[in-house]
Amino acid sequence: MTAAVMRRAAELMADLPAANLITSKGDAATQPVLHLHVHVVPREAGDGLPLPWTPQHAARAADAQNGATS
Repeated sequence: MTAAVMRRAAELMADLPAANLITSKGDAATQPVLHLHVHVVPREAGDGLPLPWTPQHAARAADAQNGATS
């Protein structure tokens, strides 16, 4: 099953110029129900999407903690 899901994700991503493939496991990773969880996220330069490991995410989190809005 896992191989089939990953193969399908690769098919969906094949024609995209850029994309993130994100999987999650466990409550702390926002996946409380045990199953294979895959997101194909199309991307483009300057899209501003703040993924948890990017500087944009850290900046938004700091702004939120300080009460700023964006």
